[in-house]
Amino acid sequence: MENRVKQLARDLRREEPRPSSDELAGESHAARALDKCRAALVGRNGEFKFGCPMDQHFFAETGIDMQDFKEFVATGSTDEEVADWIRSHSHSASQRAQ
Repeated sequence: MENRVKQLARDLRREEPRPSSDELAGESHAARALDKCRAALVGRNGEFKFGCPMDQHFFAETGIDMQDFKEFVATGSTDEEVADWIRSHSHSASQRAQ
């Protein structure tokens, strides 16, 4: 799976993660957190830290555990698969459905 994560990971030593305004599964900060998570998993995060206060905001808003997110991302999941996972694990999704 690490090979798949390497293929999907941005090299944050050379480029920025996606802006926090880019949504994934309807959640702001999610795409950026995903970029930083993948990069950290393969040692390409540069100055960017997965789990920073911006990422913590996403995890707090959704009720998603950061370690669970990291473990799922480490499976080599695509953006679409991560979005589906976020939707199924986010308490904010269930609140919007009510």
